[in-house]
Amino acid sequence: MYEGETYIDSGSGGNEFMIGLLVGTAVGAAVGLLLAPKSGAELRHQIADYSEKFRRRAGETYERASETVNDLAQRGREAVQRGREAVEQTTADAMSSGRTTPRSVDTH
Repeated sequence: MYEGETYIDSGSGGNEFMIGLLVGTAVGAAVGLLLAPKSGAELRHQIADYSEKFRRRAGETYERASETVNDLAQRGREAVQRGREAVEQTTADAMSSGRTTPRSVDTH
């Protein structure tokens, strides 16, 4: 009998958390910058710095998520292939033992 790998479906909770964390960080930084007493030039420079940091972090998060999705897709393809091979092997074993049709199951 084929024993497949078991995966727990965690949903997209991790992705939603990361998006919320990034958005919350950006909003908090923006509010902090706007409420801090600074000159216009200082404020623009600081906003530009925070924007660049946010863009970089968002890109890194996207890359990690993309790698995870690609890894999961590859693992899924491999699991499907193992399943196909198991079915083919079971069919070949049944054919070599002289059985051409599945055994009937008594339901009474």
